[in-house]
Amino acid sequence: MMFRLQHSGKTASHVLAVPFVAVGLSFGCGGGPDAETTAGLQEHRGEAQGTTYSIKYVAEADARLDDAVFENVLEMVDREVNLWRPDSRINAINDWGRSDSLFGFVDSTQIIGPLWALSEELHGLTRGAFDPTVKPLVELWGFGLSEMGNVDGNAVDSVMAFVGMVPDRFDMNEEEENGHYKATWVRKGDGRAALDFNAVAQGYTVDLLMEALRERGMENAMVELGGEVSCRGNNAFGEPWRIAVDRPVEGSDQADRSFELVVEVRDRAICTSGSYRKFHEVDGRKISHTIDPGTGWPAANGLLSATVMAPTAAYADALATAFMVIGADQTRGFLSLYPELQLDVLLMSDDGEGGYDVWTSPGFDAVSQRP
Repeated sequence: MMFRLQHSGKTASHVLAVPFVAVGLSFGCGGGPDAETTAGLQEHRGEAQGTTYSIKYVAEADARLDDAVFENVLEMVDREVNLWRPDSRINAINDWGRSDSLFGFVDSTQIIGPLWALSEELHGLTRGAFDPTVKPLVELWGFGLSEMGNVDGNAVDSVMAFVGMVPDRFDMNEEEENGHYKATWVRKGDGRAALDFNAVAQGYTVDLLMEALRERGMENAMVELGGEVSCRGNNAFGEPWRIAVDRPVEGSDQADRSFELVVEVRDRAICTSGSYRKFHEVDGRKISHTIDPGTGWPAANGLLSATVMAPTAAYADALATAFMVIGADQTRGFLSLYPELQLDVLLMSDDGEGGYDVWTSPGFDAVSQRP
């Protein structure tokens, strides 16, 4: 039996900002909703992966795509990696409680395999800050399907014993026969090991939706799912798509949000991860939902949100989460180490005085403005 991992290419999201997408509606691009309609902008909206989505593309009414184009993609990803769906593939993997034998399946949709391959790549780049085997820790801290109990150092250490993206703890490989894919095999060092692709799957879904548009000839489009955004070409007015980024205001919601910056995005993705909306409060202390896979404890580095622009939404999504783990200083170091990744970043950090500091990379600053 030969094992080889194919690298082919990503549901509730960790992204907590950027859900407002402005397409020439309110930032001086001219026109309102009626103008967009006459300019030939098509839109599809709905609910998926525990959140909402919006897909817009420039086309006349007779070229409008069927909703099923997008619904099929969303259902396919949902079937594979939705932790809240009992019959999902990822739950079957996580429920496999044996370490003395392999769990096998045929990855017919090629969702799980590429997600694992991408996660391995990102795990290496971030030195373990991105790690999909973090699920048992997410459950321990009450940010998954379980309620938070009494968590102490002993409880964290006991879970850390089987968390980690290393072969003796959790491994996934693809078997080939005569050069063709045959099956996928999962090996666990402990039956309690489990996967959580939530920090990358939503961005990966956005990439798949954008690819579906590209395959059908839509060169000017915007896809948004749960705040994860990818933009291709221009909006209906021939200008870059304009995406607004939330201020990190605790307790704000869709009705009372305010925006920090408006960003022009063309042929890139933009995703945000934040700690200011999703947290537990214990004895007056806020516990972030961002868990550091290296320590097993919630990240506590003062970073309130990280917004990443990258060539793909999968990368932007995953790295936004990783940057929340490593903090602002190490994120700036990461950017200097890997210029080839073509990242631009906005970081908002607690200033210790009830406010926040804003830092933007030069590329991010060049395409953003105050609303």
